[in-house]
Amino acid sequence: HRTARAAKIHVPPLAKRMTEIITPEVSKRICAHMNEDHAATIHAMVVSSLSGSDARCKVQNAKMKSVSMSDYTLSYILCDGDACSMKKASLAFNPPLKSADEVRPRLIEEHHRALSPKFSWLITDPIMRMLFGACILLGVGTALGQEELAIRVDNTPWAAGIVDAIFGSSVLFAKLVVGAFYFSLAVHGLEALYVAYLCKTTLKMKVGTTLQWFVLNLCTGFPVMNKIRELVGVDKAARLNKKK
Repeated sequence: HRTARAAKIHVPPLAKRMTEIITPEVSKRICAHMNEDHAATIHAMVVSSLSGSDARCKVQNAKMKSVSMSDYTLSYILCDGDACSMKKASLAFNPPLKSADEVRPRLIEEHHRALSPKFSWLITDPIMRMLFGACILLGVGTALGQEELAIRVDNTPWAAGIVDAIFGSSVLFAKLVVGAFYFSLAVHGLEALYVAYLCKTTLKMKVGTTLQWFVLNLCTGFPVMNKIRELVGVDKAARLNKKK
């Protein structure tokens, strides 16, 4: 349940007594808690803050380093192929905190923001854009039906030439289009159910956020599932390290 997990993002006891400011000691305790119990959230915070060419790089070892009344600082390793470098990012609380008591609810807000998927990926991510476009074309062909699709291909000379050269006939092509659509729908559906399961059970996302990931996976398939599996891997590694 989402609220049950959210309750674990808490202000340490000392912070509760010092309601005016966040001291270095309190900041250290908050960071330790976040890094140990919410590693996937920290990773997602870093990934969501990247832009430009950095957004295509791989993030490793993301950590929360400090929390203040105005912002929180994250450190991480950014790898572009074999070239890796240590980076830092300061993300602002907007508006700034008025008291240390606001740390918990504001970090929960940041948690929701960082773990929410972006439908703009369907346009900005090259692989997702290609797969989404292919699914749309297969869906349109299936909606037309095999007979109508074959007729339209035959009535378009350039398309008929390509289809006949590759598939032998427009009838076979139409059958393959419909079959490919239902096969993709079935595979993407199974992947989406798996993604939804991970979102709720491991990452403890809200129902609305889980549904967004589910729909995106239906549209594109494995690229979305890989994003969730990456977050689950970060969470699992942090929990194993905590047990050592």
